[in-house]
Amino acid sequence: MVTTAGPKGGVLVVEGQVERLTGAGKFVVAPNRDDAIVDVGDRVMIVVIDKLQSEVSLQTLKHRVTSPFPSNWAIVVRGNAYVAKCGVYYDGRQLTALDPAGVARYELPLPRDGVLNFRIPEAVNVDNESMVEVRDGARSIAMEKFGTIAATPLKEAYPTVTVSGRFSPVNKADTYPSSVGFTNSATGQVYLSIVTNGEYSIQLPNRESYQASVSWNTIPGNKTGTAQAGTLSLNTDDHAYSFDANW
Repeated sequence: MVTTAGPKGGVLVVEGQVERLTGAGKFVVAPNRDDAIVDVGDRVMIVVIDKLQSEVSLQTLKHRVTSPFPSNWAIVVRGNAYVAKCGVYYDGRQLTALDPAGVARYELPLPRDGVLNFRIPEAVNVDNESMVEVRDGARSIAMEKFGTIAATPLKEAYPTVTVSGRFSPVNKADTYPSSVGFTNSATGQVYLSIVTNGEYSIQLPNRESYQASVSWNTIPGNKTGTAQAGTLSLNTDDHAYSFDANW
C-alpha cells in the first residue's frame, strides 16, 4: 500500500505490489487500479501489508510407536509464538504429548520454535475430513482438516532426544554419582548432566553413539573420581529414551 501526498495536496491511498527492484536500490510498485492518479515525484509513505502469522504451525507424522500406548499417527505442533497451555483435539478428542520426563500430558508449554508431538491412539479412526484443533488452554488458536496438514519427514521429527535414567547401584557404600557425561564417539563433544537423587535427564542429538562416564565423590571424605558407564547408541524414533548407567 502506498500513501501519497500529491502535488495538489490531499492524501491518496493506492493499493499495489512491488514489481521489481532496480540496481540503484529503488523499487517499482504496480498499482492494482489502472485509474490510480500517481505522478513521478510524489512524496510517498510505504506501508507493507502481509498476513498475520499463526501462533502455531501443524504437520502430521506417520510412524508407529507402542509406548505409552499404540499409535500410528501424531500431530506435530511447532511454535511460532509462546503457548502456555498447548493442547490438541482430533475430532473433539483431546490428545496427549510426552513431557521431558516421558509422561503423557494433555497440555504442555510450547516455546517459540519448540515442537510437541501429540499422538493419535491406534483405536481412533484417522480420516482426512476430521478436524484438528489447537488450543491455548480454553482459547482456540488453530483449526485445520487432517487431510490438509502437510506431512513431516521422519528424519526431521526427532533431531534431539531426552535421555534419562537411574544409576545402578545408586551408591556404593559412601560413594555417590555427582554427574554423568556422554562423549560423542565421532566428534569427541561432551554433554554433561547433574545427578539428583540417583537420577539424571539430558538432551542429546539423535542417531549418534556415545561413551558414558560417571563422576563420583565420597561422603564423607570428599574424594572424587570417574568411572566408565557403558555405551549408548542413540537411534530412536521417539521423543524420550531411557538409559540406566551402570558404574
